[in-house]
Amino acid sequence: MKHLGTKTIETRRLVLRRFTLADAEPMYRNWASDPEVTRYLLWPAHESEEETKGILKGWIAAYDKTEKYEWCIELKEIGEAIGSIGVVAVNEKVQSMEVGYCLSCDYWNKGIMSEALEAVVEYLTNEVGARRIAARCDTRNPYSAKVMEKCGLKYEGTAIQAEWNNSGAGDVAYYGLVVGPVIVEEPEEAEEPGIEEEEEIPAVKTGRKNEISDETIEYVGILAKLELNEEEKEHAKKDMEEMLNYIDKLNELDTTGVEPMSHVFPVNNVFREDVVTNGDGSKETLSNAPAQKDGGFKVPKTDRQPESWDSPRNDKA
Repeated sequence: MKHLGTKTIETRRLVLRRFTLADAEPMYRNWASDPEVTRYLLWPAHESEEETKGILKGWIAAYDKTEKYEWCIELKEIGEAIGSIGVVAVNEKVQSMEVGYCLSCDYWNKGIMSEALEAVVEYLTNEVGARRIAARCDTRNPYSAKVMEKCGLKYEGTAIQAEWNNSGAGDVAYYGLVVGPVIVEEPEEAEEPGIEEEEEIPAVKTGRKNEISDETIEYVGILAKLELNEEEKEHAKKDMEEMLNYIDKLNELDTTGVEPMSHVFPVNNVFREDVVTNGDGSKETLSNAPAQKDGGFKVPKTDRQPESWDSPRNDKA
């Protein structure tokens, strides 16, 4: 694929363009703060316009990279941002790009989202060179599935209880569109090492390299509601990569014959048989009573209820 970044796309009713900080107010007002819009999304509704502005700053800074695809959906009629659409995942090996989108509920059921998605699919396939376009949605959101189907994406399957969003755990429906054969580069055949090389090869085993993309660290920041500068993002990427590499290293251990543990410390059941061992203790308890009657505490009578006190049962119909 030849990445071109977020270029302006114009349709009959829409302008798909890059976000600017001026879009913070309409973005927050039109969809980012609306729980109805974010009901089946992974990120929670924004609590302030400042939070929205922080997200936009990260997107705008990433526009310098040609791998960044994040469009503002502007309605020509009002000249205002009403939604967003972008690429949320890229698989270079199979030339696949996954698209995500959201739209102000004031413009649902008007064909606007389909118009935007169709334009983005055409751009990604014809100009960027993507061979496969993917999208997914919560099965409780059939309207989003209809948008995908209208744009030519085919239903591929459902993963049961596969994702947690703002409505809790849910099933995820996957859709895809393949527009051409996937170009796969054949791996080069390794040359037979010479005798000298064989003698010098050290027996060293290294962990698999885990690379954290800019999109991933940006997405994690959104979920954690963190606003990181470029230096902090690089440190966070390095820390996450080291953690994943360490997990890979642990996976290399041979645990054959090792009994699985549910806790790092021994955990023993403290339950006992439901058997009375010390009696009911009623005699000892009553021994402290000033007066007893029929196996209970005897107390003085209270004053009678005043005649003037109203209660529901004394009301007359």
